[in-house]
Amino acid sequence: MKKYLWTYVLLIWIFAACAPQPQPTEQSLLPNDDASAPQLPAGMTPAQSAAITALSGNLSLSPGQIAVVSTESVEWRDGCLGVQKLGVMCTQAIVPGYIIILEANGEQYEFHTDEDGSAVVQVTMEVFESVEAQVVNQLASNLGLDESDISIISNSDVEFADTCLGVAMHNVVCAEAVTPGKIIVLEADAVQYEYHVSNDGARVQPATLALTWTREGGIAGFCDSLTVFLSGEVYGGQCRSEPNGSMGTFADLLSDIERDQFNVWFKELGQVNLDMSDPKGVSDRMEVKLTFHGSGSGTLGKTDQQELLLWIQNLYQKLYS
Repeated sequence: MKKYLWTYVLLIWIFAACAPQPQPTEQSLLPNDDASAPQLPAGMTPAQSAAITALSGNLSLSPGQIAVVSTESVEWRDGCLGVQKLGVMCTQAIVPGYIIILEANGEQYEFHTDEDGSAVVQVTMEVFESVEAQVVNQLASNLGLDESDISIISNSDVEFADTCLGVAMHNVVCAEAVTPGKIIVLEADAVQYEYHVSNDGARVQPATLALTWTREGGIAGFCDSLTVFLSGEVYGGQCRSEPNGSMGTFADLLSDIERDQFNVWFKELGQVNLDMSDPKGVSDRMEVKLTFHGSGSGTLGKTDQQELLLWIQNLYQKLYS
């Protein structure tokens, strides 16, 4: 009996020794939810990280395959970060940010960002079918016209003296740098409209000024401005709230009746300069000044002055509503 018992115990020991042993599992040193996430290079600023993330998505590369070549601190003169597209309106406000050059697969890519990287724009050499066609499209959209009703009068090569393409606006700072570009003149319904365009078509600036208005001071501390171009672009400025600069078009802001009224004033009036400010020396004095550039020779009576002023204030309120 003992012989069989020892034989049984020996067999159990042999089977146990030969059985496969459980192997230790390999444990990742990274949290499970981040194990497959792309890792940005260390030491990146928020703006650099945002640019790398954008290029990574565009090229379907991992962030580790992208290098920062250079980062330059700049102040953009508008909300488009210096990359304006034809037909796209940009807020007129100084935006601190960066020009960031990245490199991937032997190619370099330029990105414009704001200071914290919340806004990122890649600079691309877009090939427009025709800069003229794009400007015609912008004018048609602004004024509710048919493109077939717009003709191109001239297209001249020029060198503008500044980055604003030779068009100054209230509280807009222009860098003094020679900027090659074009002056394109369009015509519709016997009215001509001038546009200034950079050579690459990245910047388009209306140039036929129709109206400027400023309101400053008063108990409320106003600091408002409005610049209106005949081609239908409206630029507003204020300092009491954000955003400071705002832009719109006649098509978005004016009713048919309001637009018709503007056209009547433009055809009938000459240049009108109104100063409706409080008398000098008044406490909390408010200054209100208006200049209207009409094509006619008429003048405004007191009632018409009030009507024009109300029209402008209504336009301003719509722009910031």
